[in-house]
Amino acid sequence: MVSPHRRAIPRTVTDVLLWLLASDVVAAHQPQPHWPDRCGNLRCAGEAYPCPPARDAHLARQAAIRPQSRPGGRARVSMPAYQVTGWFQPARTHPQAA
Repeated sequence: MVSPHRRAIPRTVTDVLLWLLASDVVAAHQPQPHWPDRCGNLRCAGEAYPCPPARDAHLARQAAIRPQSRPGGRARVSMPAYQVTGWFQPARTHPQAA
């Protein structure tokens, strides 16, 4: 899916609208050429780079991408050396009749 005014969307993107909007914000909030520690967007008025909109857009792009798959399988769990038995006694809700 490619729009003429936008970039190609990676296959791992799960929320296309969020990814496109975040990509537009990232593209609009680049550092200034002569001051790489300052945002070049006029709305930021020389704020430190990355500015809050750029940071939020980077987080939004990460949120719009499918998380990396973790290897499947079973985790090894060590068993305790002793069994815990008989430690639980049910509470009585009413006294027993004699």
